[in-house]
Amino acid sequence: MKNLMREKIILVDCDGVLLDWKFAFQTWMETHHNLTCNDSDQYEIAGSYDMSAEDFESYVIEFNNSAVIGFLPPLRDAVYYLKRLHERHGFQFHCITALSNHRHPQMLREKNLEYLFGKNIFTKFIYQDTGRSKLKDLAEYSDTKCFWIEDKIENAMDGLKVGLDPIIIAHDYNNDLDVTDGIPRLWKWKHIYNYILNEIGEE
Repeated sequence: MKNLMREKIILVDCDGVLLDWKFAFQTWMETHHNLTCNDSDQYEIAGSYDMSAEDFESYVIEFNNSAVIGFLPPLRDAVYYLKRLHERHGFQFHCITALSNHRHPQMLREKNLEYLFGKNIFTKFIYQDTGRSKLKDLAEYSDTKCFWIEDKIENAMDGLKVGLDPIIIAHDYNNDLDVTDGIPRLWKWKHIYNYILNEIGEE
């Protein structure tokens, strides 16, 4: 895996990075269970629904394994700038996502991404079950210095530990977290695009 940076591979999370999972989940909770989120400005939003973490996780698992997971909207300007990175600069993407261990929702995820971003952009999908650590999967790319784009601080830090070049995509729920070791926290994909090109010396 030592030559992946030269081969222009970017590692990406999916929910909260490529797709607006949170918006879709909150809409689904309202329409399917008549439950409304009281506070969306946090990563762990179980408390926003006034329920235990265990009960909340059961809803997340139900949602992630439903047909709705194949129709999530893109996050912000992700579509435009991923396509530019692919078409203009030759990057391809490996998606590392904690979704489900079941093949049907995995297939729906891939169809969703292909519909939004196009074919051949994503050349590898790595799945973990809902909420699980990605450290073992990231370690497979150890010391490649691949860009690793995440919204969860812990996962970004894990990427740094194994020799990746992490970027945190900014949300209100990770705004107050102390990001150390110089990991950039960027709001739009336009900013990520410009950061990557500056790092590799392209325009």
